[in-house]
Amino acid sequence: MHKIAPILGPLKSGVMVVGSQEDRAKREYTVNMSKRALIDLCQQEASKMLVNGQYSLAIPGSIQALSFLKDIFGDGSVESVPPYLLLAEANLGLEKFQQCEEFLSLANWSILKNHTCSNALKSQLHRNFGKLYTAQDKLEQALKELAKDIYHSSLEVGPEHIDTSGGYFHMANIFYIQNRIDNALAFYDKVVDIWYKFLGLVRNNAELTETFSESQLREGIEMLERIMQTRIKLLGDAHIATGEVKYTVGLLYLFLGEKEKANDYVQTAAAIYKDKLGENHTSTQDVVSIAETVKNEVAGGGGGFSRGGARVGSSAGGPASSAGGNAPGSNGGGVPIGIHSGGVEGMEGFGQLMNQFPEDMPRATTQSPIPLPPNSRQGMDGFDDSMRMTPSESRGRVA
Repeated sequence: MHKIAPILGPLKSGVMVVGSQEDRAKREYTVNMSKRALIDLCQQEASKMLVNGQYSLAIPGSIQALSFLKDIFGDGSVESVPPYLLLAEANLGLEKFQQCEEFLSLANWSILKNHTCSNALKSQLHRNFGKLYTAQDKLEQALKELAKDIYHSSLEVGPEHIDTSGGYFHMANIFYIQNRIDNALAFYDKVVDIWYKFLGLVRNNAELTETFSESQLREGIEMLERIMQTRIKLLGDAHIATGEVKYTVGLLYLFLGEKEKANDYVQTAAAIYKDKLGENHTSTQDVVSIAETVKNEVAGGGGGFSRGGARVGSSAGGPASSAGGNAPGSNGGGVPIGIHSGGVEGMEGFGQLMNQFPEDMPRATTQSPIPLPPNSRQGMDGFDDSMRMTPSESRGRVA
């Protein structure tokens, strides 16, 4: 309420006189612009709360955004889908499954009524259904919904995009629950591949930072750390695959400007690469090179890639996401990572560091020690047999 109060002025101010048609049109325009600004702000706050696990606090902002959207677009509009999805996620986090399903059904009805709905929103809808069915132990239904999520996300942004990686991750979790470890590791590998390539791609393209929300990047941290813990449990703390994911997590923390955490992960990864591949291996040399650069930056207190350069908030390069959600997976309310309006000195420093990250850095080894399903690591251009597998009749869980 403290944040939205200043924007409420035009909505609450009384009209002294009726005025001319032009005056009325100006006032209507001002009111609509104020409502749109409030919608963006409310959805951004709700998204932040969801990322931080504060599910109860995400509900008021989502409800307020939904209220303003109905004022502007009416009931059942496609613009109302993002707050419905936010409310569904919040109730899922609170384990209120019935309320979650009700909000997802409302979102689904709005999408069915609007044939022009983007594949990004359809992807989010099916992902949330998949997460709900997983929580309810309806694993076969969950896999079907997540397959639809990956399909629509691939149509929108491609199968190798970080937004699509969330679908692979949730499918991997289901395979893990079913004790289908080879399938789970294969899909976890795919998630690491996508983020690994993404972090290599952004090294020379600062404009990419404007298209991803903080909630997306934080979700990436959560996914990669979960994968890291799974690899440690199944493969060991010193396995090369564990070192690879630690290196990727470190690069993502570096991208977010959290240098201390980045340094811890990258240094640990460098030690694993040295031990497993030898100091003369190409991959080892690349990892050690970046590890030394990060270490020097931390020791020197340099701000070359601090969040002063890639910080959360408004940017010179573009405004906040619209109510419809410009970035797939942002739930229509993510705060864009932008370049500081005072300059790009922060991203330049990050770019200089990432210039040492090769375009096609040789991967260490096959990550999984268990034979992988046929075609499960072939580019993922479409759905192979491993993605179409139905859950095993056995409900045995990994201890």
